[in-house]
Amino acid sequence: MLDIDIKILSVNELEDFKAIRLSALEKSPKMFGSTYSAEVGKPLIFFEACLLNSTVFAVYHQNIIIGLATLTQELGAKFSHKVYLSSVFIEPEFQQKGVASRLLKAVIEYSQKHVEQILLTVASDNEPAIHLYKKLGFQIYGLEQKALKDGSEYIDEVLMKLFVS
Repeated sequence: MLDIDIKILSVNELEDFKAIRLSALEKSPKMFGSTYSAEVGKPLIFFEACLLNSTVFAVYHQNIIIGLATLTQELGAKFSHKVYLSSVFIEPEFQQKGVASRLLKAVIEYSQKHVEQILLTVASDNEPAIHLYKKLGFQIYGLEQKALKDGSEYIDEVLMKLFVS
């Protein structure tokens, strides 16, 4: 089993967060709502705001960041029992080694102490991710057609949910 550490990032790891975020956008452009070109020139305060407004989990291997997952909690009184999981990414050379599964299990364990539900969307053609989410107990509850638009190409997204309490 690969030796990894999983932790929640703080502003002290701002450079690590920026590096993995940009790597994710560059290496998996179809999986994100933003783009590398839209974020590469952003000032550090942009990435700091991302960290301050969400709970960002990072995966480290030999003190180098190799993955992330972001939880964003709803703010409204009647919505605060839910979080949205997004930006799940593992560097390609570390995929298929159980890293994503371990990261998501850490996210679920954290969520069990703070909320009742985790919601996510995933590109409908991302079968490995859908399979992993199902394996971890997430259920499909819908499909958003043409959820993302990349040039003239549309991407449908599968809506998934996990009740954690």
